[in-house]
Amino acid sequence: MVEIADLNLHCLKRKSIWGNGLLYPIDAYDKHGLLKPSAMLWLTLAFSAKAWVVFVMAGASREQGAQILEVLYPLRDNLYFGMAIGLPALFLMWLTGQRYKNNKLINTLWQQGKTILLVAYMADCALQVYQLSLIHGAFRWTQAVTLLLTLWLIVYLVRSTRVRNTFADKPLER
Repeated sequence: MVEIADLNLHCLKRKSIWGNGLLYPIDAYDKHGLLKPSAMLWLTLAFSAKAWVVFVMAGASREQGAQILEVLYPLRDNLYFGMAIGLPALFLMWLTGQRYKNNKLINTLWQQGKTILLVAYMADCALQVYQLSLIHGAFRWTQAVTLLLTLWLIVYLVRSTRVRNTFADKPLER
């Protein structure tokens, strides 16, 4: 268990990496001195894995499960594509808890997380445009809101300094 004094020392060592001092308040770092993903990044990861959430919800509500899937994913293949697109987000959620181990492979995968997530979001956007073309552009609120949120979250991932710093952060060598 890392003590507060060790955490402060660890953060002071980062001073040379980040310039004048800490970029974020001390509570933005975990007990290992790594920048924690923000709530918005967690929501971005969860939204990317939305097909998995829908799948679990449909399984939990046995009577209406098929109806839920029919409304949100009229073509069953799109659910499977959505689940495949959501796998990188689930993997990054898992990596969040593993990156303190200072493993070279984990650090490399974590540092590519933003790119991996952007590729997944672009694939999701392409899938949504394909779904729109299948219904000949007919307006549906669920598809409109989902496409709007997807585009907005892509912009967030590209422009957010916190996301860039979170994925750039890695444990110091011991």
